[in-house]
Amino acid sequence: MNATPSGLLRGHDVFRTVHLGALALCAVMLPWSKAGLSIAQLLLVANWLVEGVVRQDLLVRFRKTFTSAPALVYLSFFGLHIAGLAWTSDLAWGVDLVRILLPVLAFGAVLAGTARLSPSEWRPMLLLGAWSAVVSTFFCLLLRTGDTGDYRSLSVFTSHIRLALLLCFAVVVLLLDRSAPRWLRWVGYLAAAWSVFFINKLGSLQGFAILAVLGAVFLWRGMRDRSALLRWSVRGALMGLPLLVVFWGTAEWRSRSQLPDPRIIQRFEKTAGGEIYTHDIHNPQRENGNHVWTYVAWREMRAAWPMRSQLNIDSLDQQGHPVWGTLVRYLASKGERKDSLAIMRLTGPEIRAIEGGATSVAQGERSAWRERIDEVFFELEHYRAFGKADGHSVAMRLEFLKAGVAIAKANWLVGVGTGDTKEAFAQQYEHMRTTLAKEWRHRAHNQYLTLLISFGVVGLLGSLFAWCWPAWRLGAWRDPYFIAWAIIFGISCLTDDTMETQVGATFFAFYYALFVFGVRRELPITPGSPPAPAQG
Repeated sequence: MNATPSGLLRGHDVFRTVHLGALALCAVMLPWSKAGLSIAQLLLVANWLVEGVVRQDLLVRFRKTFTSAPALVYLSFFGLHIAGLAWTSDLAWGVDLVRILLPVLAFGAVLAGTARLSPSEWRPMLLLGAWSAVVSTFFCLLLRTGDTGDYRSLSVFTSHIRLALLLCFAVVVLLLDRSAPRWLRWVGYLAAAWSVFFINKLGSLQGFAILAVLGAVFLWRGMRDRSALLRWSVRGALMGLPLLVVFWGTAEWRSRSQLPDPRIIQRFEKTAGGEIYTHDIHNPQRENGNHVWTYVAWREMRAAWPMRSQLNIDSLDQQGHPVWGTLVRYLASKGERKDSLAIMRLTGPEIRAIEGGATSVAQGERSAWRERIDEVFFELEHYRAFGKADGHSVAMRLEFLKAGVAIAKANWLVGVGTGDTKEAFAQQYEHMRTTLAKEWRHRAHNQYLTLLISFGVVGLLGSLFAWCWPAWRLGAWRDPYFIAWAIIFGISCLTDDTMETQVGATFFAFYYALFVFGVRRELPITPGSPPAPAQG
């Protein structure tokens, strides 16, 4: 039998198949496995290099990537983190951050130096990624462990924050898909609705904020070809929505900020056992509309609680909060006074709910989204009343922000370097005498602020330019998929250090490089648009 050429050197061959397979694997693995992501990236890079050797065009590939202005500007973001090691004292942490950002280099170099993908190649990748995120939610429900009242336990394979981002993008991909048969598109619409439901189960306020912005942006764009009256009526309503949200938030805050009636402290009311109730008339905190820290009989509560529970009242509930605080909040939510009679009236399931960390009788009866809003308001009320934020994610972010802004002001030009953010925050927390316990003293949880702290104004502006200009130059800003992804990523950076986790960095690098350098698109030239780039 005579050997015949394998076809590796011509046409749509095995190298292209592996290239597409590695990209698809990355899209699929994002909600599931960090190890899977690493394998996909290694396969992508190795295939690109081996193909270059086999085809004897490796130098051409490197030249295509590293002489392209958009690719070089994009890769400068990775280069900035390498350069930032020069004024870093904690090299170990700095090098680790550079390692986390390797997907920026990998996807940027490979996709900028490879022939672009046709719609029949990249659209299935988006659908695979979207369906993978949806399917992962069912496995999350099946494999969930721990406290079922904790929304974080719903995300088994990755952070609940990252899962919400992936589900938001899945909603967009499934709703925009027009290539599938009608019945399959309807299945996709149902999957999109399930994704929104699961985002609600996660209690992700960020997820709903992203979906609201996405809806507003696409509705605004959809009005371009409508009549002037309809177009500006809808757009006017969209511009007014943020004001309505602000007005609602302000009214809600004012309502929750009303202090108890100061006259109750002069009544010297007593419990059935003869103990005088105590009242904190300077604390506005409420639960289910009732003030929490009024009509409290501490002695009776401490005597009655051991009769109902084996969990010490001074220990922590399953959510990590003091039992006495959870008990007081729960009784307040029922409109009860906090005394022995109220504790004895609690049912067995209510006692177990308190031990599990339930702070309201209405918990579980409202949507996770509504409960999360109430939780946020309570966190802010608690923070304002006591100045303590431990264990409360939104309130702690205010402390992170306060420390981060102070660090940025002191290092505004070139920052503290790639690896010194941890040490800078540790020193600032000591300097400002924060009330945060040491285990809660985290970094900025804001990617923009982190970049400002790390590299100063120069580095922040350079990073934003590296993100925005290549996409504009190569026409990605006219792609609805890229616009949706950019909104999701941009909002995520407001409340999290998205680029300092492997999944977050890969979410950025993979989709950015795919849409900007990897997708072949035919876009019309409109006045004021950049010149159409040559696409390989």
